[in-house]
Amino acid sequence: METEKELSETIKPRSWIGWLKCLGWGLVIVAMLVAIRVFWNQGKSASKLQETLAELDRTDPGWRLEDIEAARDEMPEEKNSARVVIAAAQQMPQRAPWADFSDEHFRLPPNEMLSGEDFVLLSRELARARPALDVAAKLADMPHGRHRIYYAPNPLATLLPHLQESRDLVTLFVYESMRCNQKGESKKALTACRAALNAGRSIGDEPFFISQLVRIACVALVCQAIERTLAQGEPPPEDLSALQKLLENEDVFPGLIVATRGERASMHKVFAGVENGEVSLKDLEGRASKASGDEVEDWLKNTALSFWRMDTRADNFLFLSLMTRRLKEAQLALHEQAALEKQFEQDIRSLPQNAYITRLLLPAASKMGEAFRRKHAFLRCTIVALAAERRRRDKKAWPDNIDQLCPQYLVAAPLDPFDGKPLRYRHLKDGVVIYSVGQDGVDNGGYLDRERYGTSSGTDIGVRLWDAAQRRQPPQTKPGNREKPQ
Repeated sequence: METEKELSETIKPRSWIGWLKCLGWGLVIVAMLVAIRVFWNQGKSASKLQETLAELDRTDPGWRLEDIEAARDEMPEEKNSARVVIAAAQQMPQRAPWADFSDEHFRLPPNEMLSGEDFVLLSRELARARPALDVAAKLADMPHGRHRIYYAPNPLATLLPHLQESRDLVTLFVYESMRCNQKGESKKALTACRAALNAGRSIGDEPFFISQLVRIACVALVCQAIERTLAQGEPPPEDLSALQKLLENEDVFPGLIVATRGERASMHKVFAGVENGEVSLKDLEGRASKASGDEVEDWLKNTALSFWRMDTRADNFLFLSLMTRRLKEAQLALHEQAALEKQFEQDIRSLPQNAYITRLLLPAASKMGEAFRRKHAFLRCTIVALAAERRRRDKKAWPDNIDQLCPQYLVAAPLDPFDGKPLRYRHLKDGVVIYSVGQDGVDNGGYLDRERYGTSSGTDIGVRLWDAAQRRQPPQTKPGNREKPQ
């Protein structure tokens, strides 16, 4: 008979083999369950995505990027301001004409003239850009434009060089208006403002947030230039009226809707690129090539993305749903959008971790909304300012309130995009101020901070108008001042 020791030695190896077989079958079963779950989730995600795409096709036909591009405003070549912007950009000197002329001069009280030294410097710099100004002069009468966009397979890589060219030309005309104002040529200054506005408007209905944000920056510069022109002289009433109509057209342009709809379509193509393996994690993050020491990190992230790509369609569904929600919110009155933007961003922070692309690509809703509200605040205050100046010229006195401008000079009193109430209008000892409560939502009595223009607490967004006797005052204030109406 075998001893107990011999039996244990015989049974022990067989027990280990059994355990290994059980473990192997267990792993196979787990792998099969995981695979089944993956394919089930993938099928569910694909089904949700297809339902979302079908719903968009039904409720918003032409929502895809190719359709949006095809539906953009057609522009006869002879009326297309974009071609003039490009031609003028080719005549710009390599060093910007304002390189030696500080932009702090924008923050001077608009009714103060430049010092003699600054005027000489400005004139000298603008002389270098005279060929570009001559080519672009016709922009004053070209309010519409469309630049050609060459879309990259990955929309994130699409180049838009004309944005900087447009902004540079706007800045050039703003400085030209400053030069004309110094010489007492108010009509020419206002013409330069109109050309500057049209240079910014040449961006047209481009379906990108970056395009519309540059357009916003251009509009803000032009509004400052108009304020200075009204503070330096008395342009002809017919020029005031023409510029007011142009600003009113800009105010009704649905830039936020155009950009939101375009970004939704663009990023849908990005998701397709990730799904097909044509867009990498590095492409999404927009990073340049990193040092060799980070190659392992890149490999790990891209490998993780490859495994995680099975959830891309679920992420795509989530992104499209959220952007469609944003698009609906963008169609509400401007003052109603701020609270919704904050809620939207709270919802984004609560998204699951695997919604990586959605988290990465969704715009900062509140920042975008604030930018568009500031734009419309600037525009509406400037529109009222032009109407008030026209009325002062006719009646020899400022109106008592904005309602007195309607309907002869304004169709209706514009609303403040920050609180939905009529813009504020206040008489001062030397003129009037028209203003919005700005980002903090508080009426600060028309306190304009020319360094931040309504982005800081305790300040408003607006336009100052001076009595004729208080215009073209000698230089007294250093650049960068703050002005509080008296």
